[in-house]
Amino acid sequence: IHKEFNLVSKSFYFITSMVMMGLTLFTIGYSAYEFMNSLFFQVGLSIESIFKPVIALTLGLAIFDLAKTILEQEVVFKNYAKNSNSQYKVLIKFSITIIIALLIESLMVVFKIAIDNYEQMIHAVYLITGVSFLFVALGLFIYFTRKE
Repeated sequence: IHKEFNLVSKSFYFITSMVMMGLTLFTIGYSAYEFMNSLFFQVGLSIESIFKPVIALTLGLAIFDLAKTILEQEVVFKNYAKNSNSQYKVLIKFSITIIIALLIESLMVVFKIAIDNYEQMIHAVYLITGVSFLFVALGLFIYFTRKE
């Protein structure tokens, strides 16, 4: 293990994670601003004024979880062991976060299409089908990596 390279690597991961945390705070702030603006300053409260903040919050949560995972795995608890299971934990945790975010977004799309235009519902079905394939693929990945 090369100390200088390790310092550069950890510093890069730390800076990147901090920028991502900042983006998370900005996204959550934007979500709160949009919701308060639509609640108090616009004439009518629409379902879209609720969807936009939920989408922003979901995105903020996914960014936060990714930044937290990077900090945990690459900066705070850096492990150079050859344990293959620890390599997969980060990928599995991140994939689960992304799948949850996509499922929430898919639900938002279904509601929005159901309110606006039923003819576009096939696009929501495609999105949910794609997320389902990701879910099955992650399950298979976990099954085969645990089997090793």
